[in-house]
Amino acid sequence: MFVLTREALLLCSHGGVVNMTAQQDWVTVGRVPVLIDDDPLGRTISACPMVTPTTPPCRHTTSIDPQSLSAFVAIGGRRLCLDKTAGSTDWSLGATGRYSVARPGQDFLTCGG
Repeated sequence: MFVLTREALLLCSHGGVVNMTAQQDWVTVGRVPVLIDDDPLGRTISACPMVTPTTPPCRHTTSIDPQSLSAFVAIGGRRLCLDKTAGSTDWSLGATGRYSVARPGQDFLTCGG
């Protein structure tokens, strides 16, 4: 599994883009910080097209699935995000949407799950 970097592309299930940022900058791949722990949590989502008169678009990520993180490698005690990263969004008032990785942001560094 590939390690995610700040340049990773995460999309909501409707195609909106999760706006990523990295909490740390001392471990990089190609000078781009890798993502750790809850980097994908609470991020804004741009351009979610799933808007109806009764349903707002996905606006934020609200959770991260536990299997999204490496069980073996951590930076400062915080686990690396892997290319299987996924979680929930705040898509609608009565239900949640999902987000997942479309592109890890690098194709060099891998890590066991």
